[in-house]
Amino acid sequence: MNRYMIVIPAKNRSFLLKCDEGDGMKSETLQKLVGGPIEPVPALLSAEWAREKDVDGILLLVNEEGLMKERPLTNQRASEMTAAELVGPAVVAAKRGEELIGFAKPVVETICAEWL
Repeated sequence: MNRYMIVIPAKNRSFLLKCDEGDGMKSETLQKLVGGPIEPVPALLSAEWAREKDVDGILLLVNEEGLMKERPLTNQRASEMTAAELVGPAVVAAKRGEELIGFAKPVVETICAEWL
């Protein structure tokens, strides 16, 4: 099955990105997307949004140094999906155990329609 993650830039429209390594993405790809080291932030969305029994939760992956580097662009859309103020780009992923995975295409389309 093809899996996708949702990329939420701070300024531009969100988009779907096909996973590049099986069910997930390479850490190098994720670091490029967020502009540095990755920090997972719990999303307000429950694990049920993933529509898979083995998903433990939904996370937003952000640059862990974003606030320290005083990035100027608050990511309003990503911040609304968490209980924190986020800056810079974010990537929405599912958590399965210790693994970060993407979603089936109908799931990401539903998340985008409801949240973004």
